Amino acid sequence: MSMSTGRAISSLFPIRRGRKGGWIPRGPLFALVFWALVLTLGLIGVELWILSGGDPRGSGVLVTEVMDGDTIHVGRGRRHTSVRLIGVDAPETVHPEKPIQFYGPQASEFTKRSLQGKWVRLEFEPLDPVDRYGRMLAYVFLEEGTFFNQELVRQGYARVYTRSPFRYLDQFLVYQEEARQAGLGLWIQERTYERTKRPIPPSTAPSISVPPREPPSPATAGKIIGNVRSKIYHLPGQPYYDQISEKNRVYFDTEEKAIQAGYRRARN
Repeated sequence: MSMSTGRAISSLFPIRRGRKGGWIPRGPLFALVFWALVLTLGLIGVELWILSGGDPRGSGVLVTEVMDGDTIHVGRGRRHTSVRLIGVDAPETVHPEKPIQFYGPQASEFTKRSLQGKWVRLEFEPLDPVDRYGRMLAYVFLEEGTFFNQELVRQGYARVYTRSPFRYLDQFLVYQEEARQAGLGLWIQERTYERTKRPIPPSTAPSISVPPREPPSPATAGKIIGNVRSKIYHLPGQPYYDQISEKNRVYFDTEEKAIQAGYRRARN
């Protein structure tokens, strides 16, 4: 390399001796390369953060799946978290131990239509971040500001969940009473009963009817029934004993055999 070429390179990457004897590069080209490297690494870090899911507790989470009227999955990229909406109790549609409840399909469809595939903002109560099933407890706000938990109650798709206190309890109770008085959503059943003193006939109830179950055969009568989906067994006389789908049933002669098979007893 000629002396003139060496001087040119030195002018682009000048170096000086540090206090402890090391050599420290400096100069405009070095600074440009250094900051370009920092920016590249920063962008790679952001991309990895997004692909790994980021923080599902943060603002701007994507609703990836709607389970029913009051339970959704949210996340970013490959990561998702189950979220139970605070302060509301929508009729059941997917409970392993309960039949489809009146107005449950309509509530699920409303939540799916409103939230599926959309970005929402979550807010939390400071003392109750998760429920006993490990689901995150949250208030859900749409991007335009709609308070979705409140809308479920206001439009009659859910009742107010009063077993645990929460900051909007009084406000939700007011909206629930307004929906009840107007006969909106699930309250149409109560309003019709009060007017006629008769429940809504199945043919006119706006929900999915559950066909009556066949009486148990002599071979299975009185036996313990286990739910293969929930791994919970029910004794004769317990609630939901005869409400488990036939395809999900397994029968046991004794509780000991049910426990040995990995099942646990229903709490009620």
